Amino acid sequence: MHTDEDYLWRTPHRPLSARPQGVTIQWYCYLMVIALTGAWSYSGGPIASALLRAGHTVVSLTSRQPPEPDPHLGQVRRIPYGQFRVPELASGLADVEVLVCGYWVRHNQAPVGHRGHWTSHAEAVSRSSALIEAAKQAGVRRLVWTSIANPGLDPDLSYYEGKAQVEKMVLGSGLKAAILRPACFFGRNGILLDNIAWAARRLPLVPIPAGPPYWIRPIHVDDFAELAADAAVSHESWTRDAAGPDRYEFGELIRDVASVVGGPGRPIRLPLPACRMLYAAASRVFGETILTSDELKGLSRNRLDSTEDPIGTTSLRTWLVENAADVGQRLAREPKR
Repeated sequence: MHTDEDYLWRTPHRPLSARPQGVTIQWYCYLMVIALTGAWSYSGGPIASALLRAGHTVVSLTSRQPPEPDPHLGQVRRIPYGQFRVPELASGLADVEVLVCGYWVRHNQAPVGHRGHWTSHAEAVSRSSALIEAAKQAGVRRLVWTSIANPGLDPDLSYYEGKAQVEKMVLGSGLKAAILRPACFFGRNGILLDNIAWAARRLPLVPIPAGPPYWIRPIHVDDFAELAADAAVSHESWTRDAAGPDRYEFGELIRDVASVVGGPGRPIRLPLPACRMLYAAASRVFGETILTSDELKGLSRNRLDSTEDPIGTTSLRTWLVENAADVGQRLAREPKR
């Protein structure tokens, strides 16, 4: 087990641009060995880069081989998850001070285009439990965990309920922990917002669930990466929504995206069952699950919203204008597992 006295205090870390409200953060000022889940994934890749820029040693828990070319230039050592057995995971986490974990699965069952076994949300909860226990056994002193905005409010939505179960395990682990709750990411090759732009470029009408207004608070993936890197060297335990500066009503977001990219798309509000049917049909046509039934339900229940002060600084509107020529040119597809 590491103690504070074991560390060499060597280099200061940049403070958060927007600190969690009501929390005074103290920073450890030393270089560390930090384990990260998915250092070559969509959100994990920028986090790994941010940690490497700060001078830390980064190892990655992942089942994937590094891509070619490797964006991290061979600086990140790969540790396979294996079968998520605690002893093997703990052995891989030996000498690690902080575990930054974004492990999860988007779909509760195999999406369109996938063949073979699929990890359900219940299995992801069990695997998350194994990661937490392995971290404790390995002497990891801090967890930084990616959750979701508004977890656990809907027992019938396994994504949100599963995230709430994992949060409870993190808080009950006895380790110092920061829990980050993003609602939605945007940035290079994002899925949800890129596919909104893809539809707005091509379709005159974009179906969305009818009902009371619902909102979205996206954060740029690079802003989130800096937040996670800062959280890794923070001393306190805290839970914070990871929201960007823009808050859009969802129909207005579609109109704004269409305006920026020069597409005809306008939202059409339909009953939730009709939206489910249309998106299921479109997913079969394009060979990719665009939005699941539960994602549509969560959206209509305002689960992508946050009323907390923003942490991210990158405006979605500004980013769209700067990337208008490229965003939404192709249907964004999830990596095959």
